[in-house]
Parts: sequence; C-alpha cells; structure tokens
Amino acid sequence: MFSVAAYKPYFDVDTSDVVERIWESVFPFRGNFTEKTSEKPDLYGPFWTCTTLIFVAASIATFVTYLSHKWHKKEWTYDINLVTWSAGLFYGYVTFVPLGLYVILKYFSAPAGLVQLWCLYGYSLFIFIPASLLSIVPIEIFRWVIAGVAGFMSATFVAVNLRAHILNSGERWFLIVAGIFLLQLGLAVLLKLYLFTITV
Repeated sequence: MFSVAAYKPYFDVDTSDVVERIWESVFPFRGNFTEKTSEKPDLYGPFWTCTTLIFVAASIATFVTYLSHKWHKKEWTYDINLVTWSAGLFYGYVTFVPLGLYVILKYFSAPAGLVQLWCLYGYSLFIFIPASLLSIVPIEIFRWVIAGVAGFMSATFVAVNLRAHILNSGERWFLIVAGIFLLQLGLAVLLKLYLFTITV
C-alpha cells in the first residue's frame, strides 16, 4: 500500500485508452464503461481530467470576469481563490463521493471496486470541461442550461454504468440513483454559481 509499485498498474494506460474512455463519458447512455474498464481501471485519466477541469474552470472564470470588468470600465484584480476553490471542490468530489458510494454499495451487498468507482467518477467530470468553455457566452440563461445539461450527462453516465450494482442493492436502488443524480447536479450548480456568475 505504501509503495509506488502498488499504484503503477493504475497509471499504465496509453493515449488511445484514455481517449476512448473520455469518448465513452461524452455518450452517457451506452452504459458499457464499467465493462470496458473492469479488467484495467485507471487513475491516470481521472487525475488529468480533474486537473484540466480545475485550470480550465478557473481560467475561464477569470477571463469572463476580466472581460466583464473591462466592458463596464471597472478596475479588475485577479482572484487566486478560484484555483484553490476549484482544486478543493473537484479533487475532493472525485475522491470522497466515490468512497462514500463504495461504502453504501458494500453495505447493500452490491460491491463495486473502489478504483473502478474513482475511474468512473473521474471520467464523468470530463463533460464539465467543454461546459466551462461554453460559459464564455455572456447570456445567463445559456450558462444555466449548459450547467444543467453537463450535470445531467455526468449523472447519467455514472448511474447507467453502475446500474448492475445499483439494481443488486434491492429495493433501495432508487435512493442510490437519486443520490447520484443530486450530487452531480449539485456539482454543476456549484460550478455555475461560484465560477460562472459574474458580478462587477
């Protein structure tokens, strides 16, 4: 557990593997991500997806705020808290939400591998990268729609790919699906409210 060699298999992927897994996350209704990654789940793609999202979200939010201030001829200062807040939010989310889901699924005797859950949740965040880029458009309702669609696609990707584990959990499967959806949509709302609500 405390040696680097123990984690090496989770970072042993090539570009084509990562691109294929990212592509799967963009089409959430296929539902075959867990089957494709069951033999070899990785943490490389989720780590870089999460890291890219942190910097893209913070950069775009900063850029949009800068443009808005210049448009209104107001003084603008850079807010470093956008990067630290994004890092805490996304790294924390992709670490602790799968960990909580792992415990819940184990409790309901429908276990899924922890690394597989980290892999699934890490790739589920990819859709927020293009959503962040689209938030440059200065129309508030458009930003809400983008955040909502990204949250829905991300939640659907996770729920559809965990359906076998969730259905094995018995009568409470609906609560697990509702929890997954609410958490992913909550993440989208937080992203919208904190990073893409512009005040001058």
